[in-house]
Amino acid sequence: MRKKIIFSVIAAILLLANSAFAVTSSATITSNMTGANGAEYSMTNYIDNSGQNYASSTNTLWVELYRAVDGPDQRVNGSLVAINGSTSWRDTVSTGIYYIHLDPDGPFYTGCNGWGKAVD
Repeated sequence: MRKKIIFSVIAAILLLANSAFAVTSSATITSNMTGANGAEYSMTNYIDNSGQNYASSTNTLWVELYRAVDGPDQRVNGSLVAINGSTSWRDTVSTGIYYIHLDPDGPFYTGCNGWGKAVD
C-alpha cells in the first residue's frame, strides 16, 4: 500500500512538472544574416508565436512558424514585421515537430536585427 502511495505521488509530481514548463523554439537574427531557425520541438494544440524587428534594422522581417516534415518543411503561418515593429499570434496545430523561422523580406536579403519565438 505504501509503495502505491509513493508511486502515485511521484507520478503526480512528474506530471505537474512536465506541464509547468513550456516548450520554446526561439531564434535571433542580426543584420548580416539571411535567416535564422529556432530549435525543433514536439508541440501540440496551441502555439503562441511572437517576434520583434528592432529599430536598427534596414529591412522588414518575416517571423514564421514551420512544421518539420519529410521533404520541404511546411510553413504553418507567418507575419511580416515592420522596422521597429512587433507581432504575436496563436496557431492551433496537430501534434508534430515545429520551429520558428526568421527571414528578412526578399530573396537572400539581410538587414534585420530581431528575434522570434514559438511557445507550446
